[in-house]
This record gives sequence, structure tokens and C-alpha cells, in this order.
Amino acid sequence: MRVFELTATLLVVFFGVASLVSRNLPRWITGLFAAALVAVLIAHVVREGMHWQIIPVYLASLWILFLVLSPVRGLRWSGLLCLLLAFATIAVSWALPMFRLPKPTGPYAIGTRLFYMVDASRADEHGFSPSGHRELMVQVWYPAVAEGKLAVYRRRTETTLLSSYQSVVRTSSYTDAPMSSAKQAYPLLIFNPAWTGQRTQSTFLMQELASHGYIVASIDHTYYSGEVAFPDGRVMDSRYAPELANFAHSNADEQRAIANGFVATLTQDDVFVLDQLEAYNRDPKNPLYGRLDMGRVAALGHSIGGATAQEFAYRDPRVRGALNLDGWTLGEIARSGLSKPWMLIYEGNYDEKLIPPLDPKSPESDKQYWLMNQEDIAAVDASLKRYGGYRLFIDGTSHWNFSDKAIYSPLRKLSTGGDIDPRLAYRIVDRYALAFFEQLFDGKQDPILRESSGVSPAARLEIWKSKS
Repeated sequence: MRVFELTATLLVVFFGVASLVSRNLPRWITGLFAAALVAVLIAHVVREGMHWQIIPVYLASLWILFLVLSPVRGLRWSGLLCLLLAFATIAVSWALPMFRLPKPTGPYAIGTRLFYMVDASRADEHGFSPSGHRELMVQVWYPAVAEGKLAVYRRRTETTLLSSYQSVVRTSSYTDAPMSSAKQAYPLLIFNPAWTGQRTQSTFLMQELASHGYIVASIDHTYYSGEVAFPDGRVMDSRYAPELANFAHSNADEQRAIANGFVATLTQDDVFVLDQLEAYNRDPKNPLYGRLDMGRVAALGHSIGGATAQEFAYRDPRVRGALNLDGWTLGEIARSGLSKPWMLIYEGNYDEKLIPPLDPKSPESDKQYWLMNQEDIAAVDASLKRYGGYRLFIDGTSHWNFSDKAIYSPLRKLSTGGDIDPRLAYRIVDRYALAFFEQLFDGKQDPILRESSGVSPAARLEIWKSKS
């Protein structure tokens, strides 16, 4: 819990205990508690922001204020009520805390800015765009001057009722801050979130990369990402996105065909966004004018976003390499391989040694799932054997350890993280991502890319040499 919400909760607890101990708590003492709570809650609203986890404390505070202003008796009963409400707040705040993202380790402060883009060359597939064309929201993180207000994790319009508290969680990035003048231009990375994920889903990595001198543009793929709010107030969600990896009524070939089709769509988004950023780089009126090093561009992504990043690298000659965070390998490179620098980082249980044999007695959906996994590993192996690259396994991770979701809750059922400390997983991902991009763009030979491990015993690196 943060300072003011914790202080308010403790005041409610103290009042509850005092009310249980005293048969007749003086009204002036109740008044002091009420006054202190009002002051603390005002500071809480101004500095921290209201959120639903603290509702029980809000209610307890209103009840204490009511006791001051009315002749109601029965303070012991009131004390018990206040204690229950305070403990409810503590329990909920523990289960879904106001999480803190890891502090970026790089020398740069971080800025973040939103861009609305419309691709006039493509129709809006569901007809909700006023222009009739495909529209996207893109968020950019960049080296900046530490100036202005810290950005919230997500805009309120891009949260659900349950996740609304994330709209008052502060990040380490300054909203619309001026870009750092330490360098004339910075390398550009294009990030793709997971299927039904959001552009902010891996802010831990976006901020880390920006703090080390990268400009990172993350794309909300409209209809296939989560909630996406446009400047005119419309909010699109993922209700039109088909279920991927659902083998209940389809086989591996059918699922692969569906996934390939959508990777193609998302790759088109990437190409368009890169075109737009290139145009911004030439526009003196744009805040990105002249600040993008278009000779140093790479792609990365998580899950289906990782598949998109590497397909984007395959199709667009401007993209020099790709980083895939626990995504399948789909599209053309599943057949042809990727001849550009390539790194894949997988959850620990993705290791082919842990894939069970296809037991004839297993449900057909399980067999199809593992069949697609085995075919995926075969495609990756074929490319790595031919062109080389890096493949890293992080023991103890799950699929969502590559996103911020792993720190949303200490309860794994809510965070869906693996056994590993999520912040250790983040440090490993950050370290290898930075090493990969520094080698790609600047030729720096980080020792961890020459060793089977180095950052942590949980990291198991495979180094594949090109044979072509």
C-alpha cells in the first residue's frame, strides 16, 4: 500500500481498536480521527488517486464522520465495523496491489507520448472507423528530459472496472517530455503486444530500453489488442478477435492458418507504423523530427507479437533483427527461416525436452496443441541451424512473465506468473534484450552472449552459428 492509503487504513484500525476498548469514546476523540482521516484522504486523492481497493476505508471514514455529526451510540459495534472494513482493504490491496514497476537502470530519464495513426491504404475491417480506414494507437517511450508529470500506467478509458486502478498507477515515464539532446538520433524498436494484450503490457521492458537510449514504439493492434481508446472517445476492444490456440473444434493446421492470417495483418500494421514514424522523422512540426535513427531499426514482441516481430523483420528490409518473447514462429519464416540476427526467449517449460510424447489416449485438443508446438520447434531449429541466432530459456517462468501481469498480484492464479521471482525474470529479459540490441546496432560483444549462462542460473542460453 502507498503512504496515504496505508496511513488512512491505520487510522481506521486505531479508531476501531479504541472504540472496542472504550465503552464511551469521547466525541472529541472521534472528531480528531475524522479530521485526520479527511486530511489524509484528501492527500491520497491528490497525490495517489482514488481506486476501488480502498473503498472499504472510504466507507469507514464516512461512518466515522457520521458519528461525529450525529448522536448515534454503539461505538463498540462501530469499532468492529471499522476493523472489518480496514482488514478488507488490507486483504484486497494485498491481492491486487498498486504495483510498482522495476526502476529503469539506464542513464536516461524517460518520456512517453501517444500517436493516433490512420492507414489510408487499408479499410477498417469492422466498419467502426469514421474514415473507413484502419486506425491505430501507438505509444512511444524515449530518452527524455525529466520534466512534467509522471505518466499513468494506462488511461482510464483503456481499463476495465477490475483494472481501473491501473489508471492511477504511476510509471517512471514523463508525459510528453522533451526528448534528450544527449544524442541527435536514437535507434528505433517496434514492439507488438500479445494477443488481446495492450501496448502498455510490457512497460517494464519499454522503460528499461528507453532508459538505455532506445526509442520504443508499441502498437495497439485494433480489434486484436485489449481496450483501445481513440481521440474522439470511441473505445474498441478484442471482442472480434478469434481464439488462438483453441483446439477444441480445430486442428493444428487450421489453427496455424488462422494465426498466419492474423500475423500477416499485424505485420501490415508494423510496416505502416514504421512508414509513419519515418514521415514524422522528416516533419519539422513533429516532436520526433530528426530524432529517429532510421538506419538502426529492429522489432520485438510478446506471444503473437513475437511472431509478428520476426515476420516483420523478414518482410521489411529496414528492420535489421528481431526479438521474440515466448511466441510461436509463424508466417513465411516458419517455412524459410530468418537470415537476420534473431533472438528467441522462451518460458522454461517450452524446452523441447519437456514436451510430452503424443499419447494416443490424450484428448484430441491436447494432441493438436503439442503437435503445433513440436512443429514450431522444428521450424525454429531449422532456421537456427541454417542462419544462426540465440535461443534462451528462463527456468521457472510462464508465458506472462514477459509482461507486467506477473507483478499485478502475489497470487499466481491472478498474475499467472511462474515459480520464478517476477523481478528476477524481468532482470534477465532486460539484460539479454539490451545485449542483443547493442550487438545488433553497435557491434558490442557482451560476454553474456558468449556464455551458456551469466545473468542468472535460471537463464539457459543456446548459441547457434550460421552455416549459410
